[in-house]
Amino acid sequence: MGRRRKKRKLIARRPKKTIPNVFQCPNCGKIAVTVELDKPVNGIKHAVIKCGNCGLYAEMNVPELFHNVDVYGRFLDGFYSGTLEYKFLAASEEEKAEESA
Repeated sequence: MGRRRKKRKLIARRPKKTIPNVFQCPNCGKIAVTVELDKPVNGIKHAVIKCGNCGLYAEMNVPELFHNVDVYGRFLDGFYSGTLEYKFLAASEEEKAEESA
């Protein structure tokens, strides 16, 4: 008599890590910062960084190769070194900024 054939065990695979779309705000500490990139013009993209919690708002021009994560990194460097100009928008000002963009 023969033994029963063993079934194969499925190998548990770890899911791939993905690049985040929402980041932590350096001002309030909440995960609410979004980065919006416009289409490149002459090799330069216009980036808008906004915090949905405290209203932190900044704009910068970045190279065409930059992604959201790269812009966020440059934003953090400028924020902590004090070289970046930023402002805090109220709820009504945020709506106006979205309409003009």
